[in-house]
Amino acid sequence: MGTEIRKVTGTREMKKFMKFPWTIYRDDPVWAPDLIMDLKFRVNKKKHPFFEYGDADFYLAFKDGGIAGRIAAIDNPKHNSFHPDDKTGFWGFFECIDDQNAANALFDTAKEWIKARGHRNMRGPMSCDNQDEVGMQIEGIETQRFFLMPHNPLYYVKLCENYGMAKAKDLIAFHLDLTVPVPEKIARIADAIRNKIIKNGFTIRKLDKKYLRRDLEIIMKIYQTAWKDNWGFAPMSERHFNELAENLNLIAVEELIVIIEGPNKEPVGMAVALYDWMECTRWARKFPYWMQGTMQLVNMVWKLYFKPKPKFTRGRLLMAGVMPEFRGLGIDSLLYVFPYEAGTKLGLTDAELSWELEDNFAIISPIEKIGGKVYKKLRIWDMKF
Repeated sequence: MGTEIRKVTGTREMKKFMKFPWTIYRDDPVWAPDLIMDLKFRVNKKKHPFFEYGDADFYLAFKDGGIAGRIAAIDNPKHNSFHPDDKTGFWGFFECIDDQNAANALFDTAKEWIKARGHRNMRGPMSCDNQDEVGMQIEGIETQRFFLMPHNPLYYVKLCENYGMAKAKDLIAFHLDLTVPVPEKIARIADAIRNKIIKNGFTIRKLDKKYLRRDLEIIMKIYQTAWKDNWGFAPMSERHFNELAENLNLIAVEELIVIIEGPNKEPVGMAVALYDWMECTRWARKFPYWMQGTMQLVNMVWKLYFKPKPKFTRGRLLMAGVMPEFRGLGIDSLLYVFPYEAGTKLGLTDAELSWELEDNFAIISPIEKIGGKVYKKLRIWDMKF
């Protein structure tokens, strides 16, 4: 029997779309499901800020009477206006049984959808943009999944290669053992740089939730400027920024977010780390699917408001960057050492620093110097037509 592709058109079909990963990862001991409330928001075309300017359609593949896979076809006008020569559409939210015909049918559907919008390249997985979950694991699939990072069977690589996709870019993730102190040499260098820039009127501080909007504007200015020349970057919309502000007000830990300002309060550098919310979803896996959202939320509330320290044992450094005019001063070392030390005080024992472009050596070098080890590799695929 062949593969039938059906577009998701209602709530019932979307529930099937969201639930399907449980078929793929039922026996995978290191998989942690998405936060249900977060996933519902990410696929909601009426609420998620991406759909203010972008578009996507969601599809299910059926074979032999059951669901065989899922995919989203995505159009991101911000990417193509920022990279006018790309003419690229995207695919994401991909999951599939180990069946090339089913995978081909899903990829064909996304490709035709993308071609119909005038694009000449199909890139993914990217669900839905570069501020969301990006890439497909090609190494390190035996390691546990972190918040908003992909996890997939290794046969997904074969499904993409057999379809004719080629590597666009590889991304890497670092593991950091926080039970090991910062290397003494790096700690001395960071301390010397901190003293020097403070004497020159710089300020190094943590996030202040009382002035969350102000601090997020600093973070976003650095992000939009420091990342603009990176491969695949597209700027964040104002509405997406506002959504991020609301979320960080609820989940951010002030000590894990570092902001550096210059003598005239100009933005210089920042680092943003969060608890790994996958600890909540991994705990909730033992309950039936219909209870997942509730039990995930129960565990989050317990950890945040009732559990004594350590509330979490794992964290993820999402981003760290320095404004171009302040690079070369060693400030980047502070953006890794300070969250490292803060995480240790909060009781974290493990951290993931992800993701980084495989050839962004200016970022890779300081991470390796503080003890970061590459333990995952992700791939973004292109297919030109």
